[in-house]
Amino acid sequence: MNENSIINIDEFEAQTALGTEIKISKASLDDSWQRSSSFGLDPNGKPVDAVISEVDFYQVNQKNEYIKQFVMPELELLYNQIAGTNFMVAYADSSGIVIDALRDEEFKNSDAGRAVVPGSIWTEQYRGTNALGLCLHTGSSQIVAGRDHFFRKLGGLSCFAAPIYNPRNEIVGMIDATSDASSRQHHTLALVKLACMNVENRLFIDEFQGFSVISFHARHEYLSTTSVALLAVDELGFIEGANTNAQIMLNGLNISQKRHFGDVFEIPFSNAITRLGSNEIIRIHDVMGSAVFMELSESTNKRIVELNSIKKTNSLMPKFQSHPEQKNVSKKQKSECNFNYIIEDSGLKKHLDVAGKALKQNLCIFIEGPRGSGRKTTAIELHRRFLNSKKIIEIKCDLLSEDNFENELFGDEGKLAFFRQNQTAMPKGKLYKAIGGSLFLKNVEHTPLKIQRVLAQVLEANQEFKTEENTNKVRAIFVSSRISIADLHASQDMDPIFLENICGASVIVPSINQRIEFKKIATEILRQISSEHKFSQPALNVLKGMDWPGQIKQLKNTIKLMVAKSDSLTLHAELIEGDQNFNLDQVVPCVSCAKSPIKKENCILIKKTFLDSGRNVSLVSRRLGVSRNTIYKHTKAI
Repeated sequence: MNENSIINIDEFEAQTALGTEIKISKASLDDSWQRSSSFGLDPNGKPVDAVISEVDFYQVNQKNEYIKQFVMPELELLYNQIAGTNFMVAYADSSGIVIDALRDEEFKNSDAGRAVVPGSIWTEQYRGTNALGLCLHTGSSQIVAGRDHFFRKLGGLSCFAAPIYNPRNEIVGMIDATSDASSRQHHTLALVKLACMNVENRLFIDEFQGFSVISFHARHEYLSTTSVALLAVDELGFIEGANTNAQIMLNGLNISQKRHFGDVFEIPFSNAITRLGSNEIIRIHDVMGSAVFMELSESTNKRIVELNSIKKTNSLMPKFQSHPEQKNVSKKQKSECNFNYIIEDSGLKKHLDVAGKALKQNLCIFIEGPRGSGRKTTAIELHRRFLNSKKIIEIKCDLLSEDNFENELFGDEGKLAFFRQNQTAMPKGKLYKAIGGSLFLKNVEHTPLKIQRVLAQVLEANQEFKTEENTNKVRAIFVSSRISIADLHASQDMDPIFLENICGASVIVPSINQRIEFKKIATEILRQISSEHKFSQPALNVLKGMDWPGQIKQLKNTIKLMVAKSDSLTLHAELIEGDQNFNLDQVVPCVSCAKSPIKKENCILIKKTFLDSGRNVSLVSRRLGVSRNTIYKHTKAI
């Protein structure tokens, strides 16, 4: 036996333990034959050679590009695992169309090999009973071997197919392996199933990038296998997704009902995620009393730690009957919610009045403030108050690259076409879309230097562009930055002409700790989450005295969690999570970051968020939108 074709016995046993062992129903084959006959097919005839056109295949292939990136590595591995003679592996989409196939020379030159090509359709309607068609119809793994095929011409083959499900339990594709009828049937199908499970797990992890993806299994050696159970959990501990293995292990967990980590495991979520974020494998019990090993999917070099289950008390553990945002808030109330409270600050109001006057002079409005303080909300409010237009177009400068910015800003024809004189039609990029409304340049301090110089040209043109109808202009340009104007001028990363154009009138959005109306802000956020709950005065005092590196969003998430944990309509101080044993004001930047104002500000923000989140790297990564490696780099000395 070829070394590459040896199945991992542990993997196979794990599948069996989960109830996913290979079961082929004779009844499903009989039903397939009946369906094939009802389509008017003749077992002694030829399968219908159904192949879509090149144009249609191009569209189908493009539609499946996302799935292909996960499937093709598994398809190539599978090809090597079952290597022999007269065989092939193929990937088909959710409609039974073959997207790609890998075939050996013997199979490629056979009648079957010439039929299994990209674009060929393998539904029962055209090909009779076959593994791909039967798999698509039943939604389960299938073997169709020898004379089980409807058409006698396919009787010399054994075909093995398994479905690929996305995290929403929808079939998004299938993998098929075909060889001669004497092949090791259950062995080959097991390999096909493992390939599909690998794809499913990778799809799951990719889809829930913005969440903590937790792996768990009853045996810790299975945590690195395809049989692992996966949960996607948000930062409050609510389960947003669960793969098939997780649903089975947790006694039929139904993810359509909003469930909390604390509903299924006997450990508070905050305890578990803190330990998991410290690169540990933890051993805990589910509510049925079964022990499982658990880790964060991206962690490495872990050590195993057992966490003792704690008795849930009324004061600390929530009753998670419904999602806190859905509880107690009617549709009418939700529609009335607004974010005016973010800008309701006596100091900020003065800036807004000055900005309104500056807009009349076609000056850019420079909005400064820490991440999450409400800079975008401020721009939107200024736009609403002083411009009779509903249109405000956002450009995230930190996401612009020198490779794609021309297309995004100026449209397909690029900047040269945009600035061309006497043209009758404008390239329709974001600048064009902003004509007649406002343009919002977010996180302008991260704009690459080359792009700054191009944007300076746009700003110096006084926002005037020639359109098909007439000469019109972008009526207002708002610029946001976490860095002050003075620090930007001191930085070597900014183009002087660009700075001159964006520094019109300044609006400084204070951090949440500097808000005079902090208690008013917290109360309004609570009202929007639940109209029935209220703060105790001590709880408000504790919230006001805390550091909030994550600003409004962090405060909002904290209040959501308080609502979720409370057994009464009054929110008390003991519901507030967070380690207050450190002083965030004493956080200093790394030596290498201290010389640059921009790097210094980013470094301190990362460190403060890291400490405030209980040293949870995944949580920091989601809050700030930075990589885990960047976080490790700045916090390794803490």
